[in-house]
Parts: sequence; C-alpha cells; structure tokens
Amino acid sequence: MHRQEKGCFSGWDIGGAHLKVARCDNAGQLLQAIELPCPLWQGKDALRKAIRLALDTLNNELDQQLITMTGELADCFADRATGVSEILACVAEYFPTDRVSVFSKDGWLSQEEARNHWDKVASMNWLASAQLAAAQYPTALLIDCGSTTTDIIVIDKAQPTLSAYDDQGRLESGELLYSGVIRTPLMAVSQQIPFRGKWQSIAAEMFATIGDCWRILDNVNATQINDKSADGKDWQTENCQRRLARMLGTDAGLYSAADWQNVALWFTEQQMQQINNACLQVLSVHSDLDRQAPIIGAGIGRFIAKHIANRLNRPYLDFDTLLGKDETAAAYAPASALALLAQRQFT
Repeated sequence: MHRQEKGCFSGWDIGGAHLKVARCDNAGQLLQAIELPCPLWQGKDALRKAIRLALDTLNNELDQQLITMTGELADCFADRATGVSEILACVAEYFPTDRVSVFSKDGWLSQEEARNHWDKVASMNWLASAQLAAAQYPTALLIDCGSTTTDIIVIDKAQPTLSAYDDQGRLESGELLYSGVIRTPLMAVSQQIPFRGKWQSIAAEMFATIGDCWRILDNVNATQINDKSADGKDWQTENCQRRLARMLGTDAGLYSAADWQNVALWFTEQQMQQINNACLQVLSVHSDLDRQAPIIGAGIGRFIAKHIANRLNRPYLDFDTLLGKDETAAAYAPASALALLAQRQFT
C-alpha cells in the first residue's frame, strides 16, 4: 500500500444498513468519525449515495482508503462472493486502485486480490477492532455491540483467539450474536412479557424494535440513531411508546408512562441476558482466561458491555481509551481501527 506524503487514512466499514467512516492523520490522531444511513438491500445506489455524502462531509478523497464490509450479506446480492465484488466495484468508482486497500484475515489486499479471495474479506470488520485492542491489551474480552449485531472476541497472548472466521461458524460459537441495540425486532427478544401482573403474548410483527426500548430508558439518544423506526416516525419517547403498544395489540394512551417503562425494562433485560449468555458460551472455551482480564466495550451499545462486566465481576474498559477518548469513534470501532492499524503499519 502506498501512501501520499503527509496523507491521512480513512477507514470504511460498509454494512448492510450503515456506512461508517473514521479518519486519522499520519500521526495516528483521529480527526473525524461519522455514520451514514446505507440501506444496501435497496441496491447499490444506496451505497453510492452514502459514499458521495461521506466524501462531501469529510473531504477525504485523497486519503489512503481502507475498506472492510459486512454488506455482502445484503439480499440484493445473489451470494456473498457477488456482494464483495459489487461493493468493491462501487468503491472503485470513487478511488484509484493504488489508493485502496481491503482488510482481510491475512492482511491488506488489493481490490483484485480481495475479489479473488472474497472469503478472507467478507464480514471481517470485527477482526480489525480486535487487532487494535490486542495491541494494547494482551488479555481481554472485546464486546462490540452495534445497532444490529454483537461481536464477542477473546484476546489472549495479544492475539484474537477465535473459533471461526465466517459468520456461520461465529453464530455457532457465540462469537457473533444477531442482536443489537437499535434494529433487533422485539419478537426476536421475547415472545411473552409480564404486563400488569399477567403474561401477555406479543405480536409476531415488526411493529417495534429494541431501539424503542433503549430510547424509552434513555440509554440511547435520538441523535445517535441513523435508522428508520418500524413505522417511519422519529425516535421521540411518545413515538417509541406508541410502537411498543402495537406489539401488545393496544394503544399507548390507555396505559401510563410507567407501564411502558416496565415493558422496555423487560425487553432490554432479556436482550442483555442473551448477550451475557453468549459471552459465557465464548468464555467457556477459555476457562483459564485471567479473571482480571478486562471486558472492552465498543459500539453504540457498549453500555451493555459495561453491565456484563459487572455481572461477570471483571474490570471494564471503554474502547475510547484506545482512541484518545473519542466517544463517537468508539461507536464505530471497526472503521476507527482500520484507519489506525493502517497508519501504524504504513507510516
């Protein structure tokens, strides 16, 4: 990879719902980190629009561009190999070949190499975060809880220690959990809830997501959310209550704010328990891991990692300690890690 003299480094994490970009200078100082909506399931024009907006926002066209992705799973692509190839074709519309490097489990690849070895590139964004964390904390458990998924990665002897690299294997091992703090449908969290002293079934319908619950509890700010809600309305509390009520087949105004607070507490507790159980599954493979090895929390939902650290009686560290206390960049850990890993390797 060739860098321009005094050039900056931009990490691009291209997902199926968001584009995250983080930028650092040639001294490793993070400059900016942004997240943009990118509903890739609607087609590649969504990605083109997001890339263009990122370039206009960051003015980073001349940076070295570091690419990772999970968007190859979007259902607009016939398979993952096609997804990797078509995403990289979009990237090539904006940057010359010598300015782009693609992150893989075997190091940086050119775009052509990445197409030929798509399985080393597909859904590897979590590995960048783990490598950055391992450089500073040789023993740890990294929990990156985003809007859609949670990655759970053991770091031992200054290396990520993995059961699998691909999504299917990671779903089996517990290292990947399809549960995040915004987009997860409530019907995937619990099918029954306690409501006013009785157990009530909920609708198997996309009336609300877990983001409504975390908003009602004020763990996530509306300004942090770059997703459309289930009904397209904004993320103000009254709208979240209305969506939650639909899951129970009723109207928010028939019950009190305290009732909806209790419903939100139920769903969020069930989600935290799911993530906690996945952590226990992953840790069960590493029973000799130092009891003082910290849990490192990353992603918009890293407050969950902090709760889990308390439950597991482990120290907690925020990913922003790796990033000069940049809380925004810590929410977009893989993009930030890409930029910093490249800067350290190529400066």
